[in-house]
Amino acid sequence: MNSNKTFFYLGFALASCLVSLPSQALLTQGSLVFIPEGEPMDVASSDFGNKSIGLVTNNSDELVLCFGSSGHLYVCKWDNGSQAFTEPTAIDPEENIFMSDSEGPQMAAHGDDITLTYMLSGDWDTGARSVSSHDGGITWEAPVSMVPEATTDHFMPCVGMDPEGNPFAGVKVGTSQVYEGILKSNDGGASWLSAVNASEAADGDAVCECCPSLPFWGNGRYYDLVRNNNNNVRDFWLLGSDDGINWNTAVDMDPIDWEINSCPAAGPAVCGPLPDGSWRAAFMNGGGVTGQSRVYVSSMNLDANDGAGALLGTVPVTVNQFENATQNNPTLDVWSPINGDPIIALAWEQNSGGYDVQLAVSNGMTLTDIAVNLTSEWSGQHRRPQLVFTGTDYTPTLHLVWQNSSDGTVKYLKGSIETPFDVDHPSDFVLPVCTATSAGIALQFPESWSTGEWALWDVQGRLAAQGACSQQRQVFIDVPSSGNWIVSVVNSNGNRWSHQIVTP
Repeated sequence: MNSNKTFFYLGFALASCLVSLPSQALLTQGSLVFIPEGEPMDVASSDFGNKSIGLVTNNSDELVLCFGSSGHLYVCKWDNGSQAFTEPTAIDPEENIFMSDSEGPQMAAHGDDITLTYMLSGDWDTGARSVSSHDGGITWEAPVSMVPEATTDHFMPCVGMDPEGNPFAGVKVGTSQVYEGILKSNDGGASWLSAVNASEAADGDAVCECCPSLPFWGNGRYYDLVRNNNNNVRDFWLLGSDDGINWNTAVDMDPIDWEINSCPAAGPAVCGPLPDGSWRAAFMNGGGVTGQSRVYVSSMNLDANDGAGALLGTVPVTVNQFENATQNNPTLDVWSPINGDPIIALAWEQNSGGYDVQLAVSNGMTLTDIAVNLTSEWSGQHRRPQLVFTGTDYTPTLHLVWQNSSDGTVKYLKGSIETPFDVDHPSDFVLPVCTATSAGIALQFPESWSTGEWALWDVQGRLAAQGACSQQRQVFIDVPSSGNWIVSVVNSNGNRWSHQIVTP
């Protein structure tokens, strides 16, 4: 065993023989452990830069990455044979490629079909380009002009893939009252149809002009998750289409209703489906008690409303775990075995006097207040993570990449997800029970949790009510309205527990 290996326990306040774990770890049923395999490694030297990281996998479960520096874009992949990353390959080396962490190149894959989209710097009308690989990232075709006849801005192509290996991309069209345009390719990225207005069904007259969108295929339909702009209310809407050309549905998937007179320049992440058919979307929004940016997770039912989709609920990823922190750039993925519970992994960057990557892993529905600092023991500023699962039905592997802003490299770390069988619990260890009724929320405590404090939080992470855990071990909580809530308990011994609940 590597003596430098750190065990990241997502769930129990434990101690291992290698490190002392956070004393305030969250107690949940089915808690999981992320066990890194060694130390982070550099994907490439700092000569290649670390901006605009993109991460996908091919049919062989090899990672394919894009990244770069000002004006320059590179791709490389993990080679299973040599157990190393290949030397980065320059994309469109004769051009000045627009590189920006929030608005730069994007990548999507379906099997061994991979498409990478980007902009030529300064050419905002016709400068959208795509390059494709059909052998899992080994070779790349010549760049393709996506909008050669455009006469107005077609900015920031963000790409998704359908099951036929054909890419489709969202672009910001226009310079005022910008709308979301969707371009579709029917030949694997060799050519593109003209952009159609995909955001007409959403409220308001515009979308955020520099927030990346997320086109994706789900449950037999084309979707695009877009930050809308309705009189400076910036929230995410799910746009939908049966054929990728006629975009006739739009559903608000973000109840935060953040009002800000500027573009946040931050986009979403999506994963699914889970075994119950639902999907998850993570995104940054402002508001809450402190007004700082926070990461939220929405649950979505894409089958509802004839495929238009429906919002099942939204929760912040922290309510009382971090009092003074700024969160952004979430990434998430789900591993769904044929038999057994799914595993959801969520990471984001967090500034609490320095940037670090926070990681939460759960095989339940709750991702709130279970984060651990993945990068605290390593020097530098750690930002803009990307993650993905690979592996068989029984042995998932979690891969993470992120920027190290101090040395200018892309860092890579992988590890396994395991259940901590060596947990030393009292024989009478029981978790609280939380039940929604038409009158409110009933919270029942076992004896071991009866000396702490409980709290009720709303969807924006604002404290709605709090009190002491009853020695009678039962509390009834009146809720101000129906909807999504988070109940959390901090025990007198420092253990914490939280539960997402929907009141009728």
